[in-house]
Amino acid sequence: MSKVVSYNYSKIFHKRYIEENALSRMAMEMLKFMWFKEGKFLNPTKKNEILKQYIEEKKDFFENNKLNIPQLEFCITTKCTLKCKDCCALIPKLDKIKHSEMSFEMFKHQLDKILDAVDSIRHFVILGGEPLVNSELPRMLEYAANQEKIFFTQLITNGTMLPSKKLLETMNKYNDKLYVYMSNYSGNPELESILKQEKIKGLLKEYSIKLQKPENWPWVEEKGLHICAFDEDITKQKFLVCNRTKCNQVMNGKLDICSKASAGREMQLFEDDSVDIVNSKDLRQDLIDFYQKEYMNACKYCILTDIQVQPALQQN
Repeated sequence: MSKVVSYNYSKIFHKRYIEENALSRMAMEMLKFMWFKEGKFLNPTKKNEILKQYIEEKKDFFENNKLNIPQLEFCITTKCTLKCKDCCALIPKLDKIKHSEMSFEMFKHQLDKILDAVDSIRHFVILGGEPLVNSELPRMLEYAANQEKIFFTQLITNGTMLPSKKLLETMNKYNDKLYVYMSNYSGNPELESILKQEKIKGLLKEYSIKLQKPENWPWVEEKGLHICAFDEDITKQKFLVCNRTKCNQVMNGKLDICSKASAGREMQLFEDDSVDIVNSKDLRQDLIDFYQKEYMNACKYCILTDIQVQPALQQN
């Protein structure tokens, strides 16, 4: 009879690291089967049963000393082709300060620092703003696709810019590790003249590039960050129900819990408690500590709502 191993760790570490890694593993396995016919079919209706099988995450961390990042986002530009009133990343508010754009050298340096500190990144996301604004995007995608420690790379676009031939060729070359997620703003008729989604779909199909496009993705009203902090109990409750705690975004060399937190930090709306990727003396430990936190400073000021609104309403 096999011995049952008990691991001592906090509930928040289980939720943010063990559980998110299991969810990420399941999602990646489903994509591999759906797109590449690799592995086996996983029935999404049996999600809880499947996730229980992924006990390797605990063993990898506690016995094998492995650190696997479930999901990591890199914001390569805060410039955007839209000015959405309810942007969850607060991008329009960054108009009041200087916008930032990541160079390839910065991208490589910061990604290398993280990869040196971890054993894998299961789901790597490149976004903005609108990432196609950044002319060095093809080089970034190619570099990410060549990293053995990165399992899948996702590019998120709002569908307002046609990809260049160079970008299409790069994504085609690495179409076993790269895919595109295109936001669906068709629920907003005011954007009909701006969106190029059908043309983009045609180009991606022509170059055999995988595409995810949700049929309907409800938007909720974005109320931004409060000027005063909520108390600790409320903050902890918000953190547990927030669906953006897994986003974990790098912007300007620092890792935040989400894109909204990154924007708030850039605007200096609260004390900075992000992980300093560039200057950390022990990045591996700093990342472990990051997953142990019950909330971040941004969470104290975050206003969550469930009021649904029309997608991508534009500011005047």
